[in-house]
Amino acid sequence: MSRRAALVAGLVVVLAVAACQGDGGDNDRSDRRDRPLPTPVDVRKEPENVTLADPRFDPLPGARAEFGRLGGAVYQVEVPDDWNGRLVLWMHGFEEFGPEASVGPPDMRAYLIAHGYAWGASSFSGTGWIPGRAVEETATLWDHFSAAHGRPRWTYVMGFSMGGAAGHIAAEHHPERFDGVLALCGSAGATSGLQNPVNVFLAGAQVAGVTQAEYDAARDIDALIRDRIRPALRDPRARDRFERIMVALSGRPRPFDREGIRAEEETAWRRAGLEVSAGVVPHRRRGAEADPLGPSALRLRTNDALLRAYVAGNEATGRLRTPLLTLHTTGDGQVPIDEARILQHRVGAAGGDDRLVQRVIRDPGHCGFTTTEVTASFKALVGWVEHGRKPTGHDVLHADLSALRPSFERQPRPGTDEALAVPGARDRVVVRGTATVDGGPLDARFLGAEVVRAGLTTACQLSLSSVAGGAFELTVMADTEATGCGGPGSTIVLWSYVGDPQATQVHSVEALPWPGNGKVVRADVTFSTARPLGASKPGTSFVGEVLDASGDYAPPGTRIEAFVGTTRCGVTATRRTGSFAGYTLMTAGPDAIPACTKDARLTFRVDGHPAAQTSTNTAGDQHALDLTVRR
Repeated sequence: MSRRAALVAGLVVVLAVAACQGDGGDNDRSDRRDRPLPTPVDVRKEPENVTLADPRFDPLPGARAEFGRLGGAVYQVEVPDDWNGRLVLWMHGFEEFGPEASVGPPDMRAYLIAHGYAWGASSFSGTGWIPGRAVEETATLWDHFSAAHGRPRWTYVMGFSMGGAAGHIAAEHHPERFDGVLALCGSAGATSGLQNPVNVFLAGAQVAGVTQAEYDAARDIDALIRDRIRPALRDPRARDRFERIMVALSGRPRPFDREGIRAEEETAWRRAGLEVSAGVVPHRRRGAEADPLGPSALRLRTNDALLRAYVAGNEATGRLRTPLLTLHTTGDGQVPIDEARILQHRVGAAGGDDRLVQRVIRDPGHCGFTTTEVTASFKALVGWVEHGRKPTGHDVLHADLSALRPSFERQPRPGTDEALAVPGARDRVVVRGTATVDGGPLDARFLGAEVVRAGLTTACQLSLSSVAGGAFELTVMADTEATGCGGPGSTIVLWSYVGDPQATQVHSVEALPWPGNGKVVRADVTFSTARPLGASKPGTSFVGEVLDASGDYAPPGTRIEAFVGTTRCGVTATRRTGSFAGYTLMTAGPDAIPACTKDARLTFRVDGHPAAQTSTNTAGDQHALDLTVRR
């Protein structure tokens, strides 16, 4: 699932970029195209207990698409007609042991093609947590590309989340192929990556008063979590204690720490149930200094054989052979900022500090970086690789992460001082209250808001919120900040996801009247799986980035409109705040605006200028679509 789809289904991005090194890992910025190709990498010949998705895709204008199967994986490659000799390889995130291995492009795809970069991506041969295998199968794709197109002048590897962990490993392997790594929100390795869900279980059990005898007697860990631990955390004092423990365990106080824990809690509990049930639990150092859990923490059963198998090949040692630039968010509740510190210690112990730069961005999300922020670091890494200009970064070992100066943000976040400078920020509405689904309290990782005005629907949540025990608070933007959002005569419809995993989108039965700019209102809303549309209307959703005629990203607040003929069927703007800097456009169907007919051809305008892309008003689907202004 791409990071754009995470706006609706939650997801997340790690970017790994290879930096120029000689075959032995020395800094060598000479042209490498004439060097012989290395011995091909040996990888799995068949997928591991999964089917392979169809890799076919359409190229962007001015590029050609290539796709097929390599060993046990499928791949995609896109090469611009004016290829600059540089290749970007994309490594995607953890697919949660899904039944199908799929492949897709990086979010930077349109930017890369516009600037002459070729890109390639592998599905990998499994959907488990396999960063080590991901590196090898990405190296195989490099071999395939080089045999077809010649050795690239420079190769950059990109990925997110699990792909970020793979990026740390890629910086230690294949310096004859990869030239540098930029890793977004990746764990330092398998062992430390397992620890956060385990910590959630241990902290929750301690606050809920679960005894060692109670744990030892439990035959169903999921039931213990569902029926014993999580209900206890609905008490405000217990909840506060749980969050204080988790903040301490995941990197000490820092901006957006609690927001990030709440945003990723559903994922953490699901993974905690799997890990603790299977015994894939790292051995805990008893009596460790300043342990927030203390000696009363439960002693969990560990299946050493399974743990060894899970960890094998998936750890970063810190022995870097290519430059590595990492990005972490302060509030990440899935891969906490402490992972950056663990990596720094390993690299320092291995004597590789000169090949590591780490950057921190203030955001509550897992991989909560905008594409423009990732692109800025990508450019910095290219300068390091090709011209020897080492980028600046942060000292992640600083005792007070709150003291780290904001340096690499390109977009203000909700709650930061910068947000007050955003036009219309003071007109935002805060909606707080309780939410139920099918008569019971809603627990959900994501809660968002649509604003409906004159038949047009626009996504208007400032940032995605979460719901715990039915309690929620959500900030909704006004039209003065984001085109198409709240104003006189408009209504607010909330939406969320329910199911396991949260797979069904539901909309509130109630449409809340816009209360007036700058208001704080209370509302109790209901969701029904029997009526998933609620007060909403069917429409087509488009999510993506907007590029100007030069191939660079459009500025915040850029207006985007969709038309069927001369009838406007959708309006929105690129985001001014939050960890998504692109756009989300929702087009109306014929039941909202008669001329916005189903299956009609859609054209788009960007600040009044025609976009090169067109699409279809499918009235119910969601599409990833980057828009570029015609040259």
